[in-house]
Amino acid sequence: MKKPGLLRAAIVALLPYLKRDPDKLAMWVERGSVRARQTAQGGFSWEYELTVVIEDYTKPPEALFFLVVDWLRTQQPDLLAVQSAGFPFEVDVIDEKTFDVKITLALREIVIAEKTADGWQLEVAGEQVPLFPDAEPLRAPDGPITSIWVRSNEGTFQVAPDA
Repeated sequence: MKKPGLLRAAIVALLPYLKRDPDKLAMWVERGSVRARQTAQGGFSWEYELTVVIEDYTKPPEALFFLVVDWLRTQQPDLLAVQSAGFPFEVDVIDEKTFDVKITLALREIVIAEKTADGWQLEVAGEQVPLFPDAEPLRAPDGPITSIWVRSNEGTFQVAPDA
């Protein structure tokens, strides 16, 4: 599992006091499940809830949630999709400037299995780049969309208009 470690590193970068006092940042996995198919490929995916608890948080709450949302953009972008319900959180207000924050993220990682001469080589795949990044226009600014192409394992092919 790569994502818990990646999120921990991002949070510690924002909140250096957690490096000095790591007990203030707890993370654990709950309700995990493995999905695999009866195929020659041999890989699988695991889906789980990552619970993150930060104790004695004294920065503005929006900074922490901005960090999590920004991390999700590259690590679990489906949680930011329009139809997504978002992610739950709880806050225990200690005083006017101190909070304990609990965030729960539904995460998924794909494990690729490749048969080698020595057995199997396993690798946790990185998250796919979103289909249409915001920085790339779908069409030229001075004209309509004239065709749609799809890239797959079989190659690139035109789907509209019918080729």
